[in-house]
Amino acid sequence: MSRRWIQNPNRCVDKYLDGIEDFIEFARRHNPGATRIQCPCRRCNNTLWETIENVGFHLVRNGMIETYSIWNLHEEQLDHDSSSNATRMDSVEPIVDHNDQVMDIIQDAFPFASTNINHEREDDMPTSIDSAEFEQYEKLFKNANQELHPGCESFSVLMAIVELIHGKIKYHMSSLCFDYILGVFKRMLPTDNCLLKDHKHAQNVLNSLGLGYEKIHACKNNCMLFYKEHETLDTCLICNESRFKMTSQNRTTKISQKFMRYLPLKPRLQRLYMSTHTATDMRWHKEKRVDDDVMRHPADGEAWKEFNRTLPEFAADPRNVRLGLATDGFNPYGILNQHHSTWPIFVFPYNLPPWKCMKKEYMMMTVLITEDPGRSIDVYLRPLVDELKDLWTNGVRTYDKSTGKMFTLRAAVMWTVNDFPAYAMVSGWSTKGYMACPVCKEDVTSGWHAGKVCYLGHRRWLPWDHE
Repeated sequence: MSRRWIQNPNRCVDKYLDGIEDFIEFARRHNPGATRIQCPCRRCNNTLWETIENVGFHLVRNGMIETYSIWNLHEEQLDHDSSSNATRMDSVEPIVDHNDQVMDIIQDAFPFASTNINHEREDDMPTSIDSAEFEQYEKLFKNANQELHPGCESFSVLMAIVELIHGKIKYHMSSLCFDYILGVFKRMLPTDNCLLKDHKHAQNVLNSLGLGYEKIHACKNNCMLFYKEHETLDTCLICNESRFKMTSQNRTTKISQKFMRYLPLKPRLQRLYMSTHTATDMRWHKEKRVDDDVMRHPADGEAWKEFNRTLPEFAADPRNVRLGLATDGFNPYGILNQHHSTWPIFVFPYNLPPWKCMKKEYMMMTVLITEDPGRSIDVYLRPLVDELKDLWTNGVRTYDKSTGKMFTLRAAVMWTVNDFPAYAMVSGWSTKGYMACPVCKEDVTSGWHAGKVCYLGHRRWLPWDHE
C-alpha cells in the first residue's frame, strides 16, 4: 500500500483524505473492539490516546507524522528480515547539531557579513555591511566557536547562552532566579570556563542578533509621545505635565513617568526573507497555493482577490507582505478586582502557508502598552502607523535568501482583528450610544426607550418576508 500521501502538505486533496480513511479502516481492523487508539497526528505524536473518530479529525487538522510510514504502533506486522535490523522510523529523533543551528541563526541575521566585495553597481546584489554590524557579527562568531570550557565539544559559549535563555523564557524564570542558577553552573564547571556570570551579560550578547525594542517616553496622561519632533521636550504640549519623575537633587538619572515599548516591524519582516526556513514560504500564497475555489487561506477569500484587482502593482510581486493587525487588553495577573490591563499589539504576516501563518513563532508583537490606553490608543499606535506608511510608500531594501538578491519589500495591512470594544478603540468610532453601528454610522435608527438606547430599525437589512 502506497503511503506517499503522508508527505503531502495539502491535507484537503482527495488522495490525503482517502489515505486517512485507509488508516482508520486499518486501525479498526487490527484493533477490533478498541474504543481508543494512539493518535499519530503531528501534535499527539503517538503519545496520546483518542477515539478513532477524533483521530481522523486530528489527522485532517494537524497532519500525520511524516516519518510514520510503518504503522507498527497500530499492530502492523513487519517481515522478520526488515524488522530485525530496521530501526523504528517513528521513534528515531533526527540527529541535530545544535551548534550548527546557532551558526545558521547568525548567518540568517548577517546573510552577507562575509562579503568583502562591494556590489553597489548592481542594484539586486547585497552591499557590504558597515563596521558596527561587522563588529557584532565577529563577536557572535567568536562566541559561537569558543568552547564553553577547554575540551567541551558539545557546547559553545553562544550555544550555552541560547539554551539557558530559552529555558528562562519557556519556564517563566525570573532574572534573579536565572542569575542564581547561572552562578551555580559556573561554579560546577571547570575554573577556566567561559560561561557568562549573569542575565544582563547574556542578554547583551544576544542583542547583537538584532530584533530588539525601543523605549519611547509617553505623557503621564496619555496625551502624546516624546517621539521624533517632540523627542527633546521635557513637558507635555497638551497638559504641561512633566516628562520625568521628581527625584532627589543628588540623583542625576532622569526617570520617565511613563513609557511604551516599541518593537520595529521592518527588521522582523526582513528577517523572514533573510532566513532559509521562511524565505521560500513567504511566496507560498502565489506560487504553491491551489486555486480551486476552496477556502483554506485568506488568499482564497474575496477581500484578498479584490485587493489584487484594485492594486495590481502591489500584487505583482508575491514577496510584498499582507498583514493583519490585532489587539486586546488583558489582566496579566489574573486578579479580577484589580483595574489593570496590558495591551499588546500584534501583526500577522499572511504570506506564509496556513500551517505557519497563525503559529505563535510568526506572530510579531510590535507595541506593548502597560496600562489601559482608553481612547488614547492612537497616540501609542503612532510609531507603528508611521512605519506602516513608510513600508507602503517607500518599502525597505531586503535580502532574499532564496534568490540571493536584494529587492524592495513593501507591506499593506489587509484588516484588523478585534472584539467589539477593542474595535471602538482602534477605529475611533464609538460602539455604544445612539450611533453604535460602525456600518450604518449616522444613518442608524436608534432612540431612547425604557431607560436605554434601542435600535428599533434593526430589521432594515432583512427581507420583508424573513421569519
